[in-house]
Amino acid sequence: MVASGALFALLGATFVGASTQRISGMGFALVSSPFLVMVLGPHQGVMLVNFLGCCSSFMILAQVFKQVEFRKVFLVLVPAMLMTIPGAWVAARVSGPMLSIGIAIMVILALSSSFLLRNLKASQGKGLAIGAGAVSGFMSVTAGVSSPAIAAYAVASRWPQAKFAISVQLYFFVLAIASLTAKGGMPQLHWIQWTGCAVAMICGILLGNWLAPKIPPKLSRAFVVIIAFAGALTLMVNGLLELNA
Repeated sequence: MVASGALFALLGATFVGASTQRISGMGFALVSSPFLVMVLGPHQGVMLVNFLGCCSSFMILAQVFKQVEFRKVFLVLVPAMLMTIPGAWVAARVSGPMLSIGIAIMVILALSSSFLLRNLKASQGKGLAIGAGAVSGFMSVTAGVSSPAIAAYAVASRWPQAKFAISVQLYFFVLAIASLTAKGGMPQLHWIQWTGCAVAMICGILLGNWLAPKIPPKLSRAFVVIIAFAGALTLMVNGLLELNA
């Protein structure tokens, strides 16, 4: 049987993550990763984040595919896909509590670094794109969180928010597939959990479609940051408690 508390946490994280992704163009992994890892453990939790993030991005991408800026996407996508290989090696060799703590630290550092990028001068260099893609790919397969590094690149390169929010869906979709392939598996869930996640994701995207035109971008970004920080801190505490048990 599936515990009701764990099921509600799983569905809630999926629902909020999907709606956030639709509203702001990113945020599914940031919002859902800490909570899914708490429910399912580091390895299964991150794989589920990758899989659900892939589905969420695909559902959004299907609506906006013609507006994607393919050249900019592939510039960051290639190094990201390459870095999923060493990332998968690290994820398979780190113990559960330590990986939970590591995931929490990576999320917190990534979120914190985004605040330091507001005053950067515009940079269009390929080196920045390659570096951001590499960091994003490594974090995708180890922590299930790929968006902070790409968001940082978007800020530094002055990628317009509206075009970025559309184009990045292709990036998240392909990178999630690469991350799952590097790990060589799919998350193992009960059919009730799979069904619940599918319904929660569809409802979240529908809510996001309705809310997107109504919510100011600054407010939606603030919501992502608050939820992600709270989840990461909770995950870190749980990891520390397991480590000391």
